[in-house]
Amino acid sequence: MRILSYNILDGGEDRGDLLTRVIQFQKPEVVGLVEADSRDVVSTIARRLNMDFIHAPGNSHASALLSRFPIRHTINHAPLHTGLSKSLLEAVVVDPTGNEWTFGVVHFHHAAYEEDEVKREGELAVLLEIFKPHRDLHRPHVLMGDFNSNAPYQQIDPAKCKPKTRDAWEKNGGHIPRRIVQKLLDAGYRDSLREARPPAAQTLTTFTTKHPGQRVDYIFPFGFDRARLIDAWVIHDQPSEKASDHYPVGAEIL
Repeated sequence: MRILSYNILDGGEDRGDLLTRVIQFQKPEVVGLVEADSRDVVSTIARRLNMDFIHAPGNSHASALLSRFPIRHTINHAPLHTGLSKSLLEAVVVDPTGNEWTFGVVHFHHAAYEEDEVKREGELAVLLEIFKPHRDLHRPHVLMGDFNSNAPYQQIDPAKCKPKTRDAWEKNGGHIPRRIVQKLLDAGYRDSLREARPPAAQTLTTFTTKHPGQRVDYIFPFGFDRARLIDAWVIHDQPSEKASDHYPVGAEIL
């Protein structure tokens, strides 16, 4: 199954054709969209790609899941939890063999100051509690989206980051907090890019397309044998540079 995660920037209105082109070129079976604020845009992309979809408005912004396979059931968690500032969608997809694939489409609080990381830690606690039954049963599932977080092994050059991030770097004393990704790894999730292409996980970036200094978008599988992770990647091409302020990320799992 080819999986794509993509922050499409403030709903993607007026960029639907370009977003569709970027997604279509990757030939995904499942797509998680963040900042999918316009249901009409999501519906149009899904129709053009012949995909089922679910749209989930959040506390701010929205998430969506598109799938070539039927979506069996979904939960829009964001309105149910005051600890989530943006959006969190859980959805189950049924593949042609009858196997169920559970996905979480995640969007955490943004910004790079220490107080922002503390807010994300609160959101992460909610996320981990929601998906705890899956982990307790060792049920394979995938978390993906914009975690607005940096991996501890990522090499960050602040000069390449956007001005607000550079300001946070300086005010933090020459660093950016990196606890969220490590806590996900500690909980048993795997950074798909790090597993498939370790050097790339240190250097590839997803944000922003104009100031590409960080990787904040991830696909985190849980409970899959490592041999089932075929590949993972970040799409850096001209269409994606124009379609959003984030580059999309992909992974392929058997």
